[in-house]
Amino acid sequence: MNKFVIVAGESSGDLLGSRIIASIKDNYPDATFKGIAGPKMIQSGCKKWFSSSELSVMGIFGVLKHLSRILKIRKKLTQKILEDPPDAFIGIDAPDFNLKLEEKLKHKGIKTIHVVSPSFWAWRENRVKSLNQSTDLLLCLFPFEEDLLKQHDVNAVFIGHPLADSIQKKVDVQSAKNSLDIKAKIVVALMPGSRSSEINRHAKLFFKAAELLNNKLEDIEFVIPVVDSKTGEQLQKLLTMSFSNLNVKITDSTHSALSASDLVITKSGTSTLEAALHKKPMVVVYKMSSLSYWFLKIFNIVQTEYIALPNILLGKKLVPELIQENASSKAIFTESLFWLSNHQKTKELQQQFDLLHSQLQQNASFLAASTIVKMLQQKK
Repeated sequence: MNKFVIVAGESSGDLLGSRIIASIKDNYPDATFKGIAGPKMIQSGCKKWFSSSELSVMGIFGVLKHLSRILKIRKKLTQKILEDPPDAFIGIDAPDFNLKLEEKLKHKGIKTIHVVSPSFWAWRENRVKSLNQSTDLLLCLFPFEEDLLKQHDVNAVFIGHPLADSIQKKVDVQSAKNSLDIKAKIVVALMPGSRSSEINRHAKLFFKAAELLNNKLEDIEFVIPVVDSKTGEQLQKLLTMSFSNLNVKITDSTHSALSASDLVITKSGTSTLEAALHKKPMVVVYKMSSLSYWFLKIFNIVQTEYIALPNILLGKKLVPELIQENASSKAIFTESLFWLSNHQKTKELQQQFDLLHSQLQQNASFLAASTIVKMLQQKK
């Protein structure tokens, strides 16, 4: 048992993939990994066939635009795998890419593991019925998913969330501010997203809200964490051209940015969980193209009451969600001002986030690796 093919399609999947690789190698130093990888997986020893960034597209029409290229990648990847079958295939997130591939590989007798359950509870509940055909093992990041999946006879195991393992329960605000050379009394983190489509949709909106806060409050500074230099350059160009009055720092450290902040203005997605694990109040914004949003509404695709992960996981609306036409700079400003001026509500929110952190802190990468190894040993 030493050959694995692994596929991750997002920066969060790249991080989890790198940790799973490292954990498996702790037990099996000779294990080899090939596949679709990001920089962290490559650093952990994965041979890159394709880059994770090639799978990173957003929205229904974003997927359609790049569908031909993505299908070609999947076809080439399938050929490579079947030419030299691995002991197991590990697909991390990217369900629209991975699940069909996993189904084909499973039918060919290759063991398939899918890490990060598709959000069937939010989007397509009927998708859960097909998971048995695709996966021998499904590793979930959220506790309620395991029970739901087992009800449909899916071999599912809750492993916790890797972010909950890597983020300390209590963060050192002053050290983070020092590391970023921030001296302002109030710090607001802006997280418009990492994809170009997300930045185009959110950045100006967030910066306009920041201008309103800047005009209202004294001694305020903004910080933006970015995943790569290209994203940083795109944001810096926009700031220089249209928002030069704002005091903004751009950093490659999400942890430092969130630790230093008093408030987070963020797009929906994993960043909402990151903010919660740093115990920060937040304003969550969800914007997509009008056509994509119309499509979701007309076909009633969204199944969940909330869009922000902290609200979904704790089963109540703890943080504001500003969706589509309701996501104006004025609305973001108003919600931001509420958190920055209401310290008691912030304390109550932080207590809820402490509970969430404890639920999700399970040593995810170790559990993932040990569960994968155990399954493969049992099948021998």
